[in-house]
Amino acid sequence: MPVPIDRTLDRVREDLTAGQAGRARQRLRGLIASFPDRLDLRTMLAETYREEGQVVQVGRWSYLDEDADPVEVDAFLAAYPDPVQRMRKICWSDAVEVTSAGPFAARRLAELRAAAEQANGGPVSWQEPRHRPGEHQDSLGDRLATAGCGLVVLVVLALAVVGAVVVVRALAG
Repeated sequence: MPVPIDRTLDRVREDLTAGQAGRARQRLRGLIASFPDRLDLRTMLAETYREEGQVVQVGRWSYLDEDADPVEVDAFLAAYPDPVQRMRKICWSDAVEVTSAGPFAARRLAELRAAAEQANGGPVSWQEPRHRPGEHQDSLGDRLATAGCGLVVLVVLALAVVGAVVVVRALAG
Protein backbone atom coordinates (compact mmCIF):
# COMPACT_ATOMS: atom_id res chain seq x y z
CA MET A 1 0.00 0.00 0.00
CA PRO A 2 1.52 3.37 -1.01
CA VAL A 3 2.50 5.79 1.72
CA PRO A 4 0.27 8.90 1.66
CA ILE A 5 2.02 12.07 0.53
CA ASP A 6 1.44 13.74 3.91
CA ARG A 7 3.27 10.92 5.69
CA THR A 8 6.18 11.16 3.26
CA LEU A 9 6.35 14.92 3.82
CA ASP A 10 6.42 14.27 7.58
CA ARG A 11 9.36 11.95 6.99
CA VAL A 12 11.07 14.65 4.90
CA ARG A 13 10.72 17.10 7.78
CA GLU A 14 12.02 14.48 10.22
CA ASP A 15 15.00 13.82 7.96
CA LEU A 16 15.79 17.53 7.74
CA THR A 17 15.50 17.94 11.51
CA ALA A 18 17.87 15.00 11.97
CA GLY A 19 20.37 16.56 9.54
CA GLN A 20 19.66 13.95 6.86
CA ALA A 21 19.32 16.37 3.91
CA GLY A 22 20.35 13.70 1.39
CA ARG A 23 17.61 11.37 2.52
CA ALA A 24 15.07 14.23 2.51
CA ARG A 25 16.08 15.12 -1.06
CA GLN A 26 15.70 11.50 -2.12
CA ARG A 27 12.16 11.38 -0.71
CA LEU A 28 11.29 14.72 -2.34
CA ARG A 29 12.61 13.58 -5.74
CA GLY A 30 10.43 10.47 -5.40
CA LEU A 31 7.41 12.63 -4.65
CA ILE A 32 8.20 14.92 -7.59
CA ALA A 33 8.39 11.88 -9.87
CA SER A 34 4.87 10.96 -8.75
CA PHE A 35 3.52 14.53 -8.59
CA PRO A 36 5.56 16.62 -11.06
CA ASP A 37 3.02 19.45 -11.01
CA ARG A 38 3.30 19.97 -7.23
CA LEU A 39 5.44 23.10 -7.24
CA ASP A 40 5.52 23.11 -3.43
CA LEU A 41 7.55 19.88 -3.52
CA ARG A 42 9.98 21.44 -5.98
CA THR A 43 10.27 24.49 -3.75
CA MET A 44 11.04 22.29 -0.73
CA LEU A 45 13.70 20.43 -2.70
CA ALA A 46 15.21 23.71 -3.93
CA GLU A 47 15.38 24.93 -0.34
CA THR A 48 17.37 21.87 0.76
CA TYR A 49 19.89 22.63 -1.95
CA ARG A 50 19.90 26.35 -1.10
CA GLU A 51 20.94 25.54 2.47
CA GLU A 52 23.99 23.76 1.07
CA GLY A 53 24.78 26.50 -1.46
CA GLN A 54 24.14 24.33 -4.51
CA VAL A 55 22.93 27.16 -6.74
CA VAL A 56 22.56 25.11 -9.93
CA GLN A 57 20.28 22.60 -8.20
CA VAL A 58 18.28 25.40 -6.59
CA GLY A 59 17.74 26.89 -10.05
CA ARG A 60 16.81 23.48 -11.44
CA TRP A 61 14.13 22.80 -8.87
CA SER A 62 12.80 26.35 -8.74
CA TYR A 63 12.78 26.77 -12.54
CA LEU A 64 8.98 26.49 -12.74
CA ASP A 65 8.39 28.90 -9.84
CA GLU A 66 7.42 32.45 -10.78
CA ASP A 67 9.19 33.77 -7.68
CA ALA A 68 12.45 31.93 -8.35
CA ASP A 69 15.66 33.86 -7.90
CA PRO A 70 16.87 34.78 -11.42
CA VAL A 71 20.50 34.25 -10.40
CA GLU A 72 19.74 30.66 -9.37
CA VAL A 73 17.73 29.98 -12.53
CA ASP A 74 20.51 31.48 -14.66
CA ALA A 75 23.00 29.16 -12.92
CA PHE A 76 20.83 26.19 -13.91
CA LEU A 77 20.52 27.45 -17.50
CA ALA A 78 24.29 27.95 -17.73
CA ALA A 79 25.01 24.49 -16.34
CA TYR A 80 22.61 22.87 -18.83
CA PRO A 81 22.68 24.99 -22.00
CA ASP A 82 21.23 22.19 -24.16
CA PRO A 83 17.42 22.49 -23.96
CA VAL A 84 16.98 18.75 -24.48
CA GLN A 85 19.21 18.01 -21.49
CA ARG A 86 17.48 20.75 -19.49
CA MET A 87 14.12 19.19 -20.36
CA ARG A 88 15.27 15.89 -18.86
CA LYS A 89 16.55 17.64 -15.72
CA ILE A 90 13.18 19.31 -15.10
CA CYS A 91 11.63 15.87 -14.42
CA TRP A 92 8.20 16.54 -15.89
CA SER A 93 5.89 13.77 -17.11
CA ASP A 94 4.02 13.33 -20.39
CA ALA A 95 1.12 12.01 -18.30
CA VAL A 96 0.62 15.38 -16.58
CA GLU A 97 -0.86 18.41 -18.32
CA VAL A 98 1.55 21.34 -18.26
CA THR A 99 -1.31 23.66 -17.30
CA SER A 100 -1.80 21.81 -13.99
CA ALA A 101 1.18 23.65 -12.46
CA GLY A 102 -0.20 27.10 -13.22
CA PRO A 103 0.22 29.62 -16.04
CA PHE A 104 3.84 30.60 -15.36
CA ALA A 105 5.05 26.99 -15.16
CA ALA A 106 2.96 26.06 -18.21
CA ARG A 107 4.58 28.86 -20.20
CA ARG A 108 8.08 27.85 -19.04
CA LEU A 109 7.43 24.20 -19.90
CA ALA A 110 6.03 25.09 -23.33
CA GLU A 111 9.02 27.31 -24.10
CA LEU A 112 11.45 24.63 -22.96
CA ARG A 113 9.73 21.94 -25.02
CA ALA A 114 9.71 24.19 -28.11
CA ALA A 115 13.45 24.87 -27.71
CA ALA A 116 14.14 21.14 -27.20
CA GLU A 117 12.11 20.22 -30.28
CA GLN A 118 14.02 22.77 -32.32
CA ALA A 119 17.34 21.41 -31.04
CA ASN A 120 16.20 17.81 -31.62
CA GLY A 121 14.77 18.49 -35.06
CA GLY A 122 11.33 17.19 -34.17
CA PRO A 123 8.90 16.27 -31.39
CA VAL A 124 10.28 15.17 -28.05
CA SER A 125 8.90 13.38 -25.01
CA TRP A 126 9.38 14.49 -21.39
CA GLN A 127 10.40 10.97 -20.38
CA GLU A 128 12.90 10.46 -23.21
CA PRO A 129 13.70 13.93 -24.53
CA ARG A 130 16.25 12.68 -27.07
CA HIS A 131 13.69 10.40 -28.69
CA ARG A 132 10.55 11.23 -30.52
CA PRO A 133 7.22 10.11 -29.04
CA GLY A 134 6.25 6.68 -30.32
CA GLU A 135 9.83 5.92 -31.37
CA HIS A 136 10.97 2.69 -29.77
CA GLN A 137 14.22 2.83 -27.85
CA ASP A 138 15.89 -0.49 -27.09
CA SER A 139 17.05 -0.74 -23.52
CA LEU A 140 19.89 -2.95 -22.36
CA GLY A 141 17.26 -5.35 -21.04
CA ASP A 142 15.58 -5.49 -24.46
CA ARG A 143 18.91 -6.28 -26.15
CA LEU A 144 19.80 -8.95 -23.57
CA ALA A 145 16.37 -10.55 -23.94
CA THR A 146 16.80 -10.66 -27.72
CA ALA A 147 20.28 -12.18 -27.38
CA GLY A 148 18.93 -14.74 -24.89
CA CYS A 149 16.14 -15.75 -27.25
CA GLY A 150 18.65 -16.11 -30.08
CA LEU A 151 20.84 -18.32 -27.89
CA VAL A 152 17.86 -20.53 -26.98
CA VAL A 153 17.00 -20.97 -30.68
CA LEU A 154 20.60 -21.96 -31.46
CA VAL A 155 20.67 -24.50 -28.62
CA VAL A 156 17.35 -26.03 -29.76
CA LEU A 157 18.63 -26.26 -33.33
CA ALA A 158 21.88 -27.86 -32.15
CA LEU A 159 19.94 -30.40 -30.08
CA ALA A 160 17.69 -31.15 -33.05
CA VAL A 161 20.71 -31.78 -35.29
CA VAL A 162 22.38 -33.99 -32.65
CA GLY A 163 19.10 -35.87 -32.15
CA ALA A 164 18.69 -36.38 -35.89
CA VAL A 165 22.24 -37.72 -36.19
CA VAL A 166 21.61 -40.15 -33.28
CA VAL A 167 18.35 -41.37 -34.85
CA VAL A 168 19.96 -41.85 -38.28
CA ARG A 169 22.85 -43.82 -36.74
CA ALA A 170 20.46 -45.94 -34.71
CA LEU A 171 18.41 -46.78 -37.80
CA ALA A 172 21.53 -47.49 -39.84
CA GLY A 173 23.14 -49.69 -37.24
